[in-house]
Amino acid sequence: MRAKQKKRRLFFLDKIFLWLSIGFGLALLVCYLAPVTDPRTFWPVAFFGLGYLPLLLVNFCLLLYWLIRRSRYILVPLLCIGLGWNILRDNVGLRTKKHQNTGSNAIKVMTYNAHNFKPYGQQVNDPVTKKRMLQLISAQNPDIIGIDEFYTRRRGEYAIKDSMKKLMHSDECYVEPFSFNTDHEAMGMAIFSKFPVVNKGIIMLSTEPNSSNQCIFVDVKKGDKTFRYYNVHLQSIRFDPIDYEYLSRVSKKGKPDVSSSRRIGSKLKRAFIKRSEQVVKIKAHAAQCPYPYIIAGDFNDTPASYAVAQMTKGLKNTFREKGVGFARTYNGSFPNFQIDYILVNSSFDVADYYTLRKKLSDHYPVCSTLLLK
Repeated sequence: MRAKQKKRRLFFLDKIFLWLSIGFGLALLVCYLAPVTDPRTFWPVAFFGLGYLPLLLVNFCLLLYWLIRRSRYILVPLLCIGLGWNILRDNVGLRTKKHQNTGSNAIKVMTYNAHNFKPYGQQVNDPVTKKRMLQLISAQNPDIIGIDEFYTRRRGEYAIKDSMKKLMHSDECYVEPFSFNTDHEAMGMAIFSKFPVVNKGIIMLSTEPNSSNQCIFVDVKKGDKTFRYYNVHLQSIRFDPIDYEYLSRVSKKGKPDVSSSRRIGSKLKRAFIKRSEQVVKIKAHAAQCPYPYIIAGDFNDTPASYAVAQMTKGLKNTFREKGVGFARTYNGSFPNFQIDYILVNSSFDVADYYTLRKKLSDHYPVCSTLLLK
């Protein structure tokens, strides 16, 4: 009698897990549409792209359940995960860490959203954090670095443009301020290089006043070769403190609010659409580039997104080439996945890739050693 009751309970439990497998499997399949669906034509799919990693984890747990049960239903989560193999490889580095031998053609590249050299979540300057950020960059000794949300003053402790020149042992740079403040403060984007800068320019991605969501580039000469470095900062979501408080409250207590959810959804929708427009401008500009080129920076979107998929098209993603484990470049609360990238065209080989898990800015610095063919 007890054996029959146990069998019935297991049968009922299997039924529940089967429906869960079908539901979460279908949600995961919709995620695979996000990289190929332009938010300008149909934006709801873009939200599923943000949920790719949590849905992947749920499907993996369901796979383990069916594995333990030795059931043929294991095929449901297995097929759903397997169909997204290409997206999985953009999110998870399935390899052991290996470094390729480098020579005179090696170029160490770094991208860092420095949050105006302020600690994450703070709006006040902190000299200690600023000093630690500069020390972090110095320790990596990059040949070229793009910095988003760059902050500097003309003189004094926060004359960071001068500090970066000393750190790089080079005066070669391009600093483009997009907003000015009191006391000769400037905020914008910057590129610092150890190689001579022979050309520079800007691609205006946003017409909003004081917006730092732009793209700047430099052409640099390494020996007898010239290459281009694009520093990109795609459209930010622009959450306010009240939005982060709401997200934190929902994650802890699970009590969503309709008006707050709509406000956040509206900001996400706007950012999805803006980024898809901005990527078109950058790709069109890069298509006319006569040199090997690098596109790096804060894309503000995950690998399972239309903007990142379009930007990566025809290029090598350094994480996909050499990354290990789960990619996480954002130190904030949302979206705390991979949103910073280094992409290169076919003129480069990728020797290594890594992030520096130092909680200073709201982003982690991303580094890659490239080999210019």
